[in-house]
Amino acid sequence: MFLDAPPSQMDLHFRVGGIPVRVHPYFWLVSLFLGMGADAEPVQTLIWVLAVFVSVLVHELGHALAARAHGWEPSITLYGFGGFAAYAPTDDRPRSKVLISAAGPAAGFAFALAVLLAIRLSGHAVGFARSTAPLDLRALGVDVVIRQSLFGFDVFFAPFAARPTNLLIVDLLAVNIAWGAINLLPVYPLDGGQIARALLVATYPSTGIRQSLWLSACTAAALVVYAFARGSFFMALLFGMLAYGSYVALDRSSAAQ
Repeated sequence: MFLDAPPSQMDLHFRVGGIPVRVHPYFWLVSLFLGMGADAEPVQTLIWVLAVFVSVLVHELGHALAARAHGWEPSITLYGFGGFAAYAPTDDRPRSKVLISAAGPAAGFAFALAVLLAIRLSGHAVGFARSTAPLDLRALGVDVVIRQSLFGFDVFFAPFAARPTNLLIVDLLAVNIAWGAINLLPVYPLDGGQIARALLVATYPSTGIRQSLWLSACTAAALVVYAFARGSFFMALLFGMLAYGSYVALDRSSAAQ
């Protein structure tokens, strides 16, 4: 789900800035599954798939460009739940691991900021507010706004005339901001989990990996409880799998000692 995938005859190949990109058919299937709903119209689902494709590609390009800055030639695969930026490091410095892992979410946040800036430059009101806070639309000079809720805060903007444009903006903001933030949680193999592992191994060379696995398992288990409380079955399933993966890795490391 989170690692590189074997080639298939239906792969899509192209390059971005000289970096080879391969899109596995499972990427489209999983994106389509995530975008489908009981009340989702076909155009909404297609716009969602487009937003996921662009956002995950931007995320992986962040990793790839950071790897290239270190002198390592990267490649990108979009597969399953997300993507994978592959490269062959010539050293094992924690600083390099942290910077390359953080570059993916950072690229997504920067892209979301660029989207908001483009909205503002087009003459539309845009801003942030607490999800429970009312907005003074008269002060904003608009009759209506679209609000995208993200962790208790809302990103809002004055809508465009074309509905597909509004749908695309909402999806781009949700994927790049919300998924980027989730990706920074200290759960392995998410970017946050890799950052936590690199820092813990650098600080505690003999026990750092086990500590990172404990942190990953406990964080993921807590998120399973949170997801069930919020009624998010998919999120609970995802973090349940990640918690189990960290637990199995812990068990194996104990048996090896």
